[in-house]
Amino acid sequence: MEDFDVFTDEIEFSRPVYKNLLNKYVTEIPRTPSGPNYESSRKLIAEEFLSEGNEKACAFYLSETASSSVRTLAVYRDEQMQNAKNKMQKIISYIKPIQEIVNSTVSSKQDEEILKCLSDTEDTKRILDQYEVEDVPFYKQYMKFSTQNNVENFVKIIKELPKEWTVVQLTTRFNPNENLKPQTEYRTEIDAIYITLLTNDYSTQYGPLTVCAPANITKDGEMPLFAELYSILHENFKTIEDAHFSNKKLVKKYWERREDIDLRMKSVLNVMSRDWLGGWCSLLTGKLVDEALRNKLVKLVDCTIDDWGFIKLTAKQKILLYNLIESCIEIDIIQIKSCIRTILTEHGNIDEVRTVLKGFECEACAEDFQFLNDLCLNCLTKSFQLIHHFSLADGIKAFSELATQVKDDWSDLKNAERYPVILIVDEIIDPFPWETLSVLYNQPVSRIENIHFLYFLFKKHEKQIVNGYFCAQSDIGRYVINPEKNLEYMENRMKSFLKYWCQSWTGHIGEAPTPEDFFNYITKSDIFLYCGHGDGWQMANGNTSTNIADGRCSALLSGCGSVRLARAPGRAPPAAAHHHLHVAACPVVVGMLWEVTDLEVDKVISRLLSLYVPTDAPVDWTSVGKEKWSMGQIDLSKSQKCPPAPECDLLKAICRARSATNFTMIASSLVARGLPVRVAQD
Repeated sequence: MEDFDVFTDEIEFSRPVYKNLLNKYVTEIPRTPSGPNYESSRKLIAEEFLSEGNEKACAFYLSETASSSVRTLAVYRDEQMQNAKNKMQKIISYIKPIQEIVNSTVSSKQDEEILKCLSDTEDTKRILDQYEVEDVPFYKQYMKFSTQNNVENFVKIIKELPKEWTVVQLTTRFNPNENLKPQTEYRTEIDAIYITLLTNDYSTQYGPLTVCAPANITKDGEMPLFAELYSILHENFKTIEDAHFSNKKLVKKYWERREDIDLRMKSVLNVMSRDWLGGWCSLLTGKLVDEALRNKLVKLVDCTIDDWGFIKLTAKQKILLYNLIESCIEIDIIQIKSCIRTILTEHGNIDEVRTVLKGFECEACAEDFQFLNDLCLNCLTKSFQLIHHFSLADGIKAFSELATQVKDDWSDLKNAERYPVILIVDEIIDPFPWETLSVLYNQPVSRIENIHFLYFLFKKHEKQIVNGYFCAQSDIGRYVINPEKNLEYMENRMKSFLKYWCQSWTGHIGEAPTPEDFFNYITKSDIFLYCGHGDGWQMANGNTSTNIADGRCSALLSGCGSVRLARAPGRAPPAAAHHHLHVAACPVVVGMLWEVTDLEVDKVISRLLSLYVPTDAPVDWTSVGKEKWSMGQIDLSKSQKCPPAPECDLLKAICRARSATNFTMIASSLVARGLPVRVAQD
């Protein structure tokens, strides 16, 4: 019988030592859940919190759905490297916490008898005192599936990230077939995505917010957007794989197929912007560098709110309107009006809507609706009028007139400089060319696996991050060109370019490096260039990221699908070379989302490097004659054009390099994964 405290009405209870030990390991031992199952369950929980209006919890659980299996890879690598340094590491990391619990607990006779069976505690303490266990930094703890993964720490992380970044996560809605079918069978079954604004210029005080963007309704005779994308990628692969040029007829057919695929990809981009995302494209844009311009736009929106008497707009509605008006110059007015209607009706205070609609009978709507978008347009219009005391049409008119004014009078907004955007893209919609949407085409954009990796890379390189950019060098360059010896023209082109533009760089041409050299190139160079088939990871000879020391290089992988997420059969999670490179702390990896052709890629990559890498070359690369480039010859005798300005921002250099090719399939394939990087220019 425990002692009863008459003053507190509480029972003083001290659990036995062994219960404390068991409880510690039940609650704190790291888990490695099945990626697909874990992600599906987090989506369901996120939707529940979204229906309750708990935006922070919703954003947290959506963040847990992104590339969860890659976190296991990072945790495993860290443990392997720690154990390699100290063979006692794993034993001590388990025994020492036990000793701390034993020392802090009042032991009963029963406890002492149990502990004697385990070991002599004094001897254990004496042995453990000889060793030190390093404290695990928080960014590594958050990578694990542990009690550290919670809403409070999540909010702490996004507030700690550089204020210049706009971080947006794109997540597909829960689909039960994710747990039943292979990915190839359910990847086109997407009816909507969640757009979660994690950090943004306007959401600093409010916190993360999420909107649902329904997938476009297919018109008669059109293939659904998701099915069309995968059809294009398959056709692109077959066209390149089956390319034979034995006669002029086959050559003509090949180019006709390439042009058809290009037109279809342009159509996909148009549908994404116009019919699917519409006004929600505004949530993907970066923060304006010019704060005065940003404040003028905010004042315009606030004045419209005050003039029309929108006294009951929520903080979320205001943030959505700020973003929409700021980006309206790139969005069609029809999409703007549609988005305004959605903001005004579907993102208001759900409790107020329930109150004003109480007793209002509607055969199409349920009384216990979960989301406002579950209501019909008639109910949404009615509730808006009852809350704001004027019609929905007038509300839409107020902000659409403001958008028209900005589109007509603020032409400088179109080319206004913006800070980087970092996209966290659901693995199932990762093949979409988000970076080449019209609102993002000239903006610095990169992708990252999840908020965990973004925070990991930020903390690993925090001392080198200034104004939101990893400050890189370009002094040490290494390359591997055509290691499989079957891309002769590509080898000639890139060899001549590197000899001319990057004279101090060294590497392997026409041969594969040893795994040791390959890993040295990644860890000890400022820029690593790979030109060949695939992502080049075959040169690791089966070794993984555990063989790589922490890297600092910007890796450019120009092969087919070099940063594509490749899936094994069944329900296995996707894998890619950039996963290993990010685990090894490489700040950024640039590569291709799908199959490409070497000539067009060589144009893009050489253009990218000529913009980004400082040089002593006498003539700018754009002015160099390239009639015999495929033979390894360049002509310096041509008249020098006005050289373009160099670009120290890698992400902006990528935007400009896309114009080096006339093929949309090549330009939209080029993406960056990782941190925004800026190199010092002489």
